[in-house]
Amino acid sequence: MEAKVFTVENRKGGVAKTTTAVTLACGLAQRLHESGGRVLLVDLDPQGDAARALGLSPDGRCLSYVLTGESSLRDNVLSADRSADGGPSRPNLFVLPASDNLRSAKETLLSQLTVNMVMAQIRGRDANGDVVPMVEILDERLGPARQVFDYIILDCPPTLDMLQEAVHQFADAAIVPVKADFHSTSAAGRHTRNILDDQASGIKIAIKAIVPTFVDYRLRLTRSMLQQLAKTYGNLVTMPIPNTVRVAEAPASGGQTVLEYSPESPASTAYWHLVDTIYNGAGGEA
Repeated sequence: MEAKVFTVENRKGGVAKTTTAVTLACGLAQRLHESGGRVLLVDLDPQGDAARALGLSPDGRCLSYVLTGESSLRDNVLSADRSADGGPSRPNLFVLPASDNLRSAKETLLSQLTVNMVMAQIRGRDANGDVVPMVEILDERLGPARQVFDYIILDCPPTLDMLQEAVHQFADAAIVPVKADFHSTSAAGRHTRNILDDQASGIKIAIKAIVPTFVDYRLRLTRSMLQQLAKTYGNLVTMPIPNTVRVAEAPASGGQTVLEYSPESPASTAYWHLVDTIYNGAGGEA
């Protein structure tokens, strides 16, 4: 059975994308622990925060080397299990980290694509004959992971640029965190239209969940934005993630997720709702 692949994305920065991706991956790994299932978290952001959020040191591993073919997927994936050093036990959670090298890797991929297409034309071949189109680069390079893991979670940067179609081609569905304020709620509409545009062009991506973040129910504006999200996206909207210091404290407390750091907190309850929505295939899709 192939892995289910989910992106966590939004063009608006500061909406808790990495926190949501890391927490979702950790929660799914916990749900799969008894069955022996495995989860892979892939960091597509050159800032490389996903590994750090889990208290991991990439030690030179980076998605960039996989994309350019410099080294294998196996060589760049690391275990998120930190039980040996007294940290959280995560025997079935793995991370493919990112670094600043990812920026130059994108330029390398474009150069390779251009050179290969020119050479193919010179040889009189179909320009696509020996070339992996950019839209298929993740399918080509990360495809083997589908046979090894049960879930693959892609932590996306605010700007996917040349990888947008490749990400949407590789993934089954998108999870969109939205900060419950006016600007982020408005930006969510533009971002989901990009996803739907790719969907209309024949790419199989769907929208699985809209996740309200940084929610403070005491604020009238917040309540208004939640009503707007519910009106626009209906049952795609998951339980709001409260604006609590526990979420921020977790990675600073030895590289934990809020599920590990404060399992009884309202934020953990809300994130478990998202985890179980994905795990149980609940909710809808657009």
